[in-house]
Amino acid sequence: MGQHTIIIGGGGIGSATAAFLASSSAAGDRITVIERDPTYQTASSSLSASSIRQQFSTPANVQLSQFGWEFMRSCLDEARVPGGAVGLNERGYLFLGGEHQAGSLRQRADGNRALDVAIQEFTSQELSARYPWMRCDDLAYGAVATAGEGWFDGYMLQQLYRSRARAHGVQYLHGNVIRLETHGSKVVAAILADGSRIEGDRFVNAGGAWSAKVAHSVGVELPVRARRRTIFIVSCPTPIADFPILIDTSGIFVRPEQHHFLCTVSPEAKDDHDDLPLDPDFSLFDDPIWPTLAERIPAFEALRVERAWAGYYEYNTVDHNGLVGQIGPDNFVVATGFSGHGLMHSAGVGRAVAELLTHGAYQTIDLSALTPGRLESGQLIVEDAVY
Repeated sequence: MGQHTIIIGGGGIGSATAAFLASSSAAGDRITVIERDPTYQTASSSLSASSIRQQFSTPANVQLSQFGWEFMRSCLDEARVPGGAVGLNERGYLFLGGEHQAGSLRQRADGNRALDVAIQEFTSQELSARYPWMRCDDLAYGAVATAGEGWFDGYMLQQLYRSRARAHGVQYLHGNVIRLETHGSKVVAAILADGSRIEGDRFVNAGGAWSAKVAHSVGVELPVRARRRTIFIVSCPTPIADFPILIDTSGIFVRPEQHHFLCTVSPEAKDDHDDLPLDPDFSLFDDPIWPTLAERIPAFEALRVERAWAGYYEYNTVDHNGLVGQIGPDNFVVATGFSGHGLMHSAGVGRAVAELLTHGAYQTIDLSALTPGRLESGQLIVEDAVY
C-alpha cells in the first residue's frame, strides 16, 4: 500500500513540492494539499513583488535562484506568449553601495561569480555614465547581474505548480490546519478548524507565515513570523530608459512595472511587528521611499502612488534563511521561513523536498545547510541580502 503525504499550505512552495513529488511517486501513493485560502487572495505567492535574483550571500540561495530561473524559462505555454507561462521578464538587479557598503558588496559579488553568476561592477563614475538619470556622487560601488535575474507573475507561477500537481492526481482540500496529532514519534493526522481529521504517513509544513503555529502543535518552535510588507505602484511623468531592478543604499527596492514602477522597503525594526493586518502602510511612501528616491533619481520627485497592497513575509527572525528538512517527529518536514525569497526559490525547494521524501537525501542542490537543526546547534547561516 502506498504512502499518503499531507502538505500543509498550497502556495508556491507547497504546490511546487506537490508537483515534483507527484511526478515521481510510486503506484498507490497519494498526496493531499490542505490550503486555507483557495482563492489565494491573501496568499504570499499572490501578493509578492515576484522578482528573482542570483545575488545572495548564501551559496544555497544562489543555486536555488539559478534553478528557479531555468525552471521558469522552460515554462513556455502553447501560445508562446512573451514571458512564457509565468510572465518572465529578464532585468538585472543593480545593488548600490556607499563607502561603508562597498566592501561587503564586492565580497558578495566575488562569491556570486565563483558560482557562475554573471556580474558587472561599477565605480561611482561608471555608474553615472551608465545611468545618467541617477545621482551617483555619494556612491562608491555598484553591481548588476547581466543575466538570470528579473521578475515574473507570482500568481501564474503558483497556479502552474498547482495545475501540474493536479494533473498528477494531487488532491487539494480547503481547510485550516490548527494542529497536528501525534502518536509516539510520528505525526498521524492533521486536525482542521472545522473538526475534520485527515490521516497521513508523511507531513510537510509549507504553511508560510502560519507555519510556526502548526509546528508548535508537535513541540517544534520555529522562529517564523508573519511580517507585513507594503508594495506601491507609482507613476512618473518622465520616461526613464534602461531601468534595472534597483536596490538603493537605503534598502529601498524599485523596478519597472509596465509603464509604472513598483517599490517597497522593509519597515524599521521597531515598527516591524508580527501579524499586522494586511492594510498598506502609506506612511512608508511618505518617508522614507519618496524622499529617498527623489534624491537618488531627480525625475522621481514627481512620483505619484497609483495603488498599493500588502502581503506577508514568512520571516525567519534568527538568520533570514529558509528552514528545510526534518525536525521533531520522524515524519515531519518543514519548508518555510524564506524571509521574502520563498517564491523565487519555490521550484528548487519543491524539488529538494520531493527528493528528500523520495530518496531520503538531496539528489541535486544540497540544502543541508538550511536544516532546521541549526536552530539548536547554533550554526546559523545569516543571509544578509534580505530586503
